[in-house]
Amino acid sequence: MSLGLRARAPGRFKLLSLALAFGTATAIQAQSTNAVAGPEYQAFKLIADRNIFDPNRSSRSRGPTEKQVPVESFALIGTMSYDKGDFAFFDGSGSEFKKVLKTGDTIAGYRIAEITSDAVRLEVNGAQTELRVGMQMKREDEGEWQRSARTLAAASATPGQVSGEKSGGESTGAEQSDVLKRLMQQREQETNK
Repeated sequence: MSLGLRARAPGRFKLLSLALAFGTATAIQAQSTNAVAGPEYQAFKLIADRNIFDPNRSSRSRGPTEKQVPVESFALIGTMSYDKGDFAFFDGSGSEFKKVLKTGDTIAGYRIAEITSDAVRLEVNGAQTELRVGMQMKREDEGEWQRSARTLAAASATPGQVSGEKSGGESTGAEQSDVLKRLMQQREQETNK
């Protein structure tokens, strides 16, 4: 039976396959001619230029940029006097300025000549400078050190640091910032427990 169908159907199968091929080709041709022309690459170039996920992306300057000047600083955050001697507590812009020092030690080239209850006297090349609690020494671009008031934003004292206390535990008064007062209160609470 299948032989009979094959004998009669070869012309029909050829005609059918030819019609299918012609229809497919026509459909493909119709699609290509009816396709809407897409926007050019230039319309999307901005996306490629500003791709925030591109690992090779570099910042673009929008005019002359100012050179950032390195600033160094160190501040006296407190003093303490007890049986082992007088100590000064410093905080600063780098780890070399975050120290607890005694008379005769150095910081930023300054030798500590004297430590009082609310200040230290710094000495360099025979010249002396008094640095009070809450004051800082600051320099830009490795220039000369200048004494200035320390801003609250620059104060980064951590709990547990002794700040501005006299040997009897009295506070130094008006010279202390709110941060220093809170640290003193915290220390009093810790010692009274």
